[in-house]
Amino acid sequence: MVREKILDILSDICGTDEIKRNPDLELFKSGWLDSFGIIELFVAIHEQLNIEVAPTEMEREEWETANKIIAYLEVCRSS
Repeated sequence: MVREKILDILSDICGTDEIKRNPDLELFKSGWLDSFGIIELFVAIHEQLNIEVAPTEMEREEWETANKIIAYLEVCRSS
């Protein structure tokens, strides 16, 4: 469930389904995600998955691909 929801959220924020086709795409380096997009992502994660994410808790490298975001959130959800 987390995987599909995050891929949907990222596709909406980034305005492309490329993230679904390539979840290892580097979101920041490719220009798909910026600082405003990451805040939008945190809000969507809280609203849709009920997971609270604080930007100060992680390094940008932990959030550079959809797969890394999914892995991080799956750990959070199981904690």
